[in-house]
Amino acid sequence: MKYILALSLLAGVHMAQAQTTVFSTDFDSSVAAPLNPGTAALTGVQGFAGLGPAGHTFGGQFLRSATGNVVTLTLGNLPTHDQINLDFLFAAIDSLDGTGSFPSGDFFKITLDGQTIFRESFANALPSQIQSYVPPTGVELARHVDLGFGGPGSYYTDSAYNLGADPTLQIIAHTGAVATFTFQVEGEGIQTLNDESWAMDRLSVSVSAVPEPEVFWLAGAGLLALWAVKLSSSRARPPRSSATAPGASCGTNRCGQCFSGRAVQA
Repeated sequence: MKYILALSLLAGVHMAQAQTTVFSTDFDSSVAAPLNPGTAALTGVQGFAGLGPAGHTFGGQFLRSATGNVVTLTLGNLPTHDQINLDFLFAAIDSLDGTGSFPSGDFFKITLDGQTIFRESFANALPSQIQSYVPPTGVELARHVDLGFGGPGSYYTDSAYNLGADPTLQIIAHTGAVATFTFQVEGEGIQTLNDESWAMDRLSVSVSAVPEPEVFWLAGAGLLALWAVKLSSSRARPPRSSATAPGASCGTNRCGQCFSGRAVQA
């Protein structure tokens, strides 16, 4: 069993190494070529600075967008893969209205190749507003606090989320050589940049490569080799004696036969 476990661990290491980052940007210098920002622009992160897990925090600049604008990320020439993962920090800025009836809600929507993979409402303006998004553990970084931009206070509070920690955006089935993501806050309640907006920082995309067929052949061959070594070792081992000759010590000096042998010799 320990040989099988060792082989399984080796296979697990191979699978972990198969994940490849195909795009990454922190927005601190420019908008990367694969991105079409629409009307979105690079903006200082203000009070969002430092929010996020160690080594993955808001900082410098992020890409800030008005509601209603579409940000598009198109990635081509992807390596062979069967899964894709999306990671970024999301800033919900100022008076986003949640699911509400007036002004009819603000929904953050993400699509992949035309298919919706995420659509949830975010509410900042009033504590009474309904936010459909319930963040998993480790995703929410700040909620209903003043992090700059509009305000202070009143309807203009802000929230921050590490959406890369949401399982919804991880291990998404995908095999195409091209991946197109769109990001947009939509809904009848969209308003001007000065009233409400959103931003992203630390955007990255990775794919999980399909293991080559020879990996499985090598795994099987390795298991057979380990089994052969174990079998050969067990056959080469000399049989254990069922009894100790009179007068000989078994090495423990505690068994009756040793004492008996010594008594005879005496």
